[in-house]
Amino acid sequence: MDNLQVATVVLHGLVAVVVAGLAVSNYTETGDPLSAVPFLIIAVLLVGLGVTVGRVVSRR
Repeated sequence: MDNLQVATVVLHGLVAVVVAGLAVSNYTETGDPLSAVPFLIIAVLLVGLGVTVGRVVSRR
């Protein structure tokens, strides 16, 4: 893996961690586990996007 691919994956991973933190924060404030689901879905999609973009970057 080259440096640009690693940077892309790491950046998306860090943003996903922040979004997962928002999910936990929302759950602790409301007490409703379903309130965390949208944020967790967004976090998973961000990780997938980071891996996909990283692979595209590595091909160029």
